[in-house]
This record gives sequence, structure tokens and C-alpha cells, in this order.
Amino acid sequence: MEFSDDKTNNLLLRAATILTMVPGQKAIDNGALLIQTTANGDRIKAIGNYHSLQNESYQKVVDLGAVTIAPGLINAHTHLEISHLAGKTIGGRGFVTWLKSLVPHLEEPPDDKALADAVNEMRSSGTVFAADMAARHAGQLAHSLQKQTFAHWLMAQHFGFAAPDSKTPLPLTSGEISAPEIVDYDNFCRAGHAFYSTDAATLQAAKKWDQQRLRPFALHMAESCGESELLLNGRGELADFFRDAGILPLDFVAPGCSPVAYAEKLHLLDKMTLAIHCVKLDQSDIDTLARHRVNVCLCPRSNSFINVGRTPWEKLDKAGVNLCLGTDSLTSNYDLNLWHELEFLLTEDKSAMDFPTGLKMLTINPAQALAINTDYGTLEPGKIAAWSVVPEIFL
Repeated sequence: MEFSDDKTNNLLLRAATILTMVPGQKAIDNGALLIQTTANGDRIKAIGNYHSLQNESYQKVVDLGAVTIAPGLINAHTHLEISHLAGKTIGGRGFVTWLKSLVPHLEEPPDDKALADAVNEMRSSGTVFAADMAARHAGQLAHSLQKQTFAHWLMAQHFGFAAPDSKTPLPLTSGEISAPEIVDYDNFCRAGHAFYSTDAATLQAAKKWDQQRLRPFALHMAESCGESELLLNGRGELADFFRDAGILPLDFVAPGCSPVAYAEKLHLLDKMTLAIHCVKLDQSDIDTLARHRVNVCLCPRSNSFINVGRTPWEKLDKAGVNLCLGTDSLTSNYDLNLWHELEFLLTEDKSAMDFPTGLKMLTINPAQALAINTDYGTLEPGKIAAWSVVPEIFL
């Protein structure tokens, strides 16, 4: 990154403490960021103690006061286009009950105000990037996010069992059918919805598409007992729901294994895969995820809202799995504030997690998982000047 010597492009940002999240680097007291506006946006030119930087060339100083700042937060899993459906689902009674309460509303088009409010909520709480799983209204969502200049991956979900063939090697997502132009966006990725709702060959083709472009591939995985039962023997309440809906084929043959084992058989697991939820895991599943260097996104408040259980994050962490946090959607959560997600893990979840570990799951870990760590995840020279203010509850 080349920087100009023109001081009119420079701003000195001051805070009581800076947590850079650079491995091995201690907190900087009375810290400052020298920020320069470049052709690639506002970038960090230098970082350090305020007194060591106050003689640098800059146009003005912005003093944030007695606050601690950290890198901008990264929401590793959202569904922003259904933000207008907040309050319309049934929680606490399991995955299928929640699903049945959601599906009738999915035909309702997104509300532009609800989308804008959702982004504003994320931004106001320090989130600077989101990995969003988009569906049929991906075009409208992309337009809204572009209008609000909010950085994101547009992860278009493949849904359904229309298997690829020689004429159609990769069936289109509903999002690109309605808005073909999104495929040409630099931030477009292909994603899978889930094994119970998406053809295996389609998932493989989508993964390959992302691999060829060095883009992350996301998939809901092992979220509920019903998913595990469906893949093990083809039976259960979730299987019945998707068969009755005409989505799961009547001749579907269960692979006879866990979701993680099935993903391994399909060659979907590697360091560019983001496995979302991962609630129902045994030690073999955890070892498999670790072996393939898969990234796992925890959505603890969503899991609690629906009442599907909790991800065994302690065992995943011990195995060396890269862990991230996501809010999921407003149909299974109360807000899109990642600090609240972390607070839940530290308190209500009764886990042994400490704040430094949790902060990694909001910054450096998702930056690595989503292949955006050249721009986000830490505060250091060359990175995008995007920060968050740490709530006092964590200090």
C-alpha cells in the first residue's frame, strides 16, 4: 500500500486504548491511528502511542475519548433479506416448528426500510463486514447494501434437488434467476443451503465454482437433530416436512452418516469452507473439521431461540478449529449486534470463554475464514481503517 505525503488526506484518530488484534502485540494505551484517504478507501498509515504520532502530518485530530477500540467487527453469518420478518416466527419449540412458522412468510418481498435499519444496526454496533446468505431477493439485497456502502460477501444459496447435468452443470440460484447481474459482482459467492434442501451434486459444483475464484463457500451444517436423523436413515420430522413440501425427493437415499461425514465424502471441506451452526457434533466430526481446517460459525443466540442446543465450541477450539460468530437473521434472533452475541457466550451460555478469545471470533478469525484478512481483522498499517468501540461490560 502506497501512501501520499499530502497531509490534507490524513486524519489522526485518538483513543484511550487500542486493541490491534495483531498476534503478540499488546494493547496500546493512549493510542492513535494515522488514517489516510486513498484510492482504495481510508487506510491505516501508522499506529502507535499518540505522543509518537502527534508530530506526523495530518489535517485534524479526532479524539474518541476514554474508550477502547478494536478492529471493526465481522458478522460471519446473516440473512439480511428476511429482516422484515422479525417477530413473525415461533421460538423455543424446535427447528421444524420454527421453520413452519417462517416458510409462509418467505413470499413477502423484502422491505427496503427493514434492510436499511438492519444495516444501520450492525454499523452502529461496530460491524463493518457481513457474510450474508442471500436467497430469491439477492438482487434487491445487493442493491441496498451497495447503496449503503456496506462491505459484504453476497452468498447466494443453492436450494432444491434439481441435479446438475451435462447441459446445466450448475443450476442457477433463485437470486441470480431474478437478478442475473449479481454473478458478475466481485463479492458474489455460491453457497449451499443445507444437505436436506440442496442436491449433493449441486453443492459440489457450487463449491468448485468458489474454489476456482478463491472465494469462501458457506453451508448450514449439523444445526438440529432432525438433520442428523434425515441423513442417517431418511426419516424424522424434518424429513417429513421437506418431503411434504415437495423439496426432498421421495426417492432420496440417506447417506447413512453425520452431516460432517457426508460433507467430507462430497469433498466440500477445506480452509475456504464456512460450516454454520455445527450444533450436533461428535468427536469424530470435530476431528474431521479440524483435519480439513474448516471454519465454523457459531450462532448461539439463534440456536437458543429455536431451541436446538449449543455448539460444543470448547472441543472445537481445543481441536484447533477456527471459530467465528454470526447473528443469523432477525427471524431467530433479537438483534444483529455482535457484542450481544459475545455477551451471551460469556454469560448466559455458562461457557468458559474469556473476552480475548471471544474478540478473536469477531475480528481476526472471521477475516481469515472469509479470505478478507488483507483488509480486515486487525488494526495495522495498510488495513482498511475500520474500528469498533468495545462496550464497557467487557472491560
